[in-house]
Amino acid sequence: MPNGNWQKKYSDFESIKSGSPSSYWTYGLERRLKMVRKLVILDDKKILDAGCGIGMFMEKFSEFSSNIYGFDPDPRKIELAKKKFKNVTISGAEKLPYKNNSFDIIWFHEVLEHVDNDRKSVRELVRVLKPGGKLIIFAPNRLWPFETHGIYINGKYKFGNIPLVTWLPNFIFNRLTPHVRNYSNRKIKNLLQALPIKIVHHKHVFPGFDGLQNRSKLLGNFMKGFTKVAESTPLHYFGISHFMILEKL
Repeated sequence: MPNGNWQKKYSDFESIKSGSPSSYWTYGLERRLKMVRKLVILDDKKILDAGCGIGMFMEKFSEFSSNIYGFDPDPRKIELAKKKFKNVTISGAEKLPYKNNSFDIIWFHEVLEHVDNDRKSVRELVRVLKPGGKLIIFAPNRLWPFETHGIYINGKYKFGNIPLVTWLPNFIFNRLTPHVRNYSNRKIKNLLQALPIKIVHHKHVFPGFDGLQNRSKLLGNFMKGFTKVAESTPLHYFGISHFMILEKL
């Protein structure tokens, strides 16, 4: 659980805490996958989709490999995923039903912020990763100036992208976002301390602006072009998500 015993106050705790994995493919997701493929070989690898939801990323990975696994704590999502994939199971990330050194690639896409215990989850993922294997993490970046998961204020949940909340001091930010985490560079690196891994890539990526383009194609295209350039400059530190590739030693 990210912060405190707040679930006692809100009936929608489970659905908000666990997040909602994407149910349809977007330009932004395709772009992220292409970024990864430039740096990591996925072909013919044993791949684990950690927090697989209904299996959307597993469908994409199946284009490169036939050895695809996934888990998710939500039985409803796993029921849907099982219609297409046999190697999916109900599990949280803190205690995985896999042997040590099982996977070549582990995909952990926008899930870290929702798990009950992020440190235990990362440790478990490293445990089941093979030596030389890659753990790929996308997780919210604290320097992005919007909280994309909404906030709690005056006992109510406010959906949407809330500006500047992420830049508030921790004691205020944590009160507004007890349902989710958000990571500074220091905080996400602290999770990796004492683990047998090395960071082989750590950048920050901007969103795909799919929603913006639906409203204004011209503005959407402009933002896509601008942020693509920005990612090659120090402005990448303000991207929406950390993009990390970790290699097990």
